[in-house]
Amino acid sequence: MKKLNYLLERRYDMRNFLGLLTVVFLAFGCSSSSNSNLERSIPGPTSREAFSAISAGISDQGLSGDKKDKGKKDKGKKDKGKKKTGSQLLKRAAGFAIFAASTITNTGPSVVNGDIGLTTGSSVTGFPPGTLNGTLHINDAAATNAKLDLQAAYNDLAGRPCNTVAPDLNSTLTPGVYCFSSSAQLNTALVLNGQGNPNALFIFQIGSTLTTASNSSVTLTNGASASNVFWQVGSSATLGTNTVFQGTIIAYSSVTLNTGSKITNGRAMALNGGVTLDNNIVTKP
Repeated sequence: MKKLNYLLERRYDMRNFLGLLTVVFLAFGCSSSSNSNLERSIPGPTSREAFSAISAGISDQGLSGDKKDKGKKDKGKKDKGKKKTGSQLLKRAAGFAIFAASTITNTGPSVVNGDIGLTTGSSVTGFPPGTLNGTLHINDAAATNAKLDLQAAYNDLAGRPCNTVAPDLNSTLTPGVYCFSSSAQLNTALVLNGQGNPNALFIFQIGSTLTTASNSSVTLTNGASASNVFWQVGSSATLGTNTVFQGTIIAYSSVTLNTGSKITNGRAMALNGGVTLDNNIVTKP
């Protein structure tokens, strides 16, 4: 009797196994022979579509990454080749209206709108009666850093290719780099025409001295900005009585402002010498 029961159980297990095996073969056969029908009957993406979408996504992501990387590289190249202007060029020296290396001397009720910096000298005299609407920096970190950036700006300006040699300063000039092998003289009026471009750059490279006659002037028109006007002077700059001037003067040696002269938008900066004021107004751009 036990043996008979055992054989019956074995027969039942075998029947279940064969049934399960049949289901597996049927399912596999249907999947391989009627794949298109199955894909139409199942909602959402099929395995084939999902694989295509994933592949496309990976490809797009790779291309997108490549484009972004290429864009960053291209932007880096453009930024590297782009010439800096205004406060970008001056960097930490941009906040100063007056800067000198040896001394800063003032006579009378001058007004300075912006910071005053001095390094490595220690003598700043004449405030008061002069008025400083800014901060005085003498041999501190701000002055030291400004001196480094000012020297770099001077070298940058001096090294740019010249567009016009010895232009007539008593005329109207458009954006460009103007160079003088020795001295430059402003006798009457200089007009700088920005041609509608607020980023228009005017650079004057002067080998030795810059001088202006009494009552001479520099005027900006048609969008020109004083923050983009630079006077790089090889030795010293002297503004005559009652001159109305604009732009940043960076002199290798010294800057002197005679009685009543004004830098309405600009700076007086001396890399190795002093700055002398006499009843002047200096306002940084």
